[in-house]
Amino acid sequence: MNTKIFYSIIKPLVFCNFLLFACAFQSDSPCDAKALKEKAQKQLEPYTYDMAKLTRIAYKAKPWLKEIEVPLFIGEKYRLVFNAEALPKAIDITIYNHDKDSKKRKVLFSSKDAANKKMFSFDVSFMRKVFVDYEIPTGDSTAAGGCLVFMLGYK
Repeated sequence: MNTKIFYSIIKPLVFCNFLLFACAFQSDSPCDAKALKEKAQKQLEPYTYDMAKLTRIAYKAKPWLKEIEVPLFIGEKYRLVFNAEALPKAIDITIYNHDKDSKKRKVLFSSKDAANKKMFSFDVSFMRKVFVDYEIPTGDSTAAGGCLVFMLGYK
């Protein structure tokens, strides 16, 4: 058998097997960022899309907190949307007017009031910035975590 013909058949077969193998591991991911963003975008309407942030969550032996600062323009109306459908264990999302070190800190929104919901939205205006806290509960550190999407829109 001619070696050129042999390699012209084998190379594409090996390449196709490699692609199938690589894609098999990617499809098991519990975090489909595109689908999460599309669902959040629907909740954003009639506001205009400004930005989105995907946050990966890992559960640890102790509860932990992740804080995100969101800068805003005074005079604009904003909607903050959170899609936590890809989280295997619920987290608490709380929005404050100041960071965690401030004594003037007040709760503007909390997801604790909405049990078993995976989508949240909150409208805010006349603020320079807000602080979003993700309170992650304890979990099995060997288990897979998840992710959530935060989306911001303005009017």
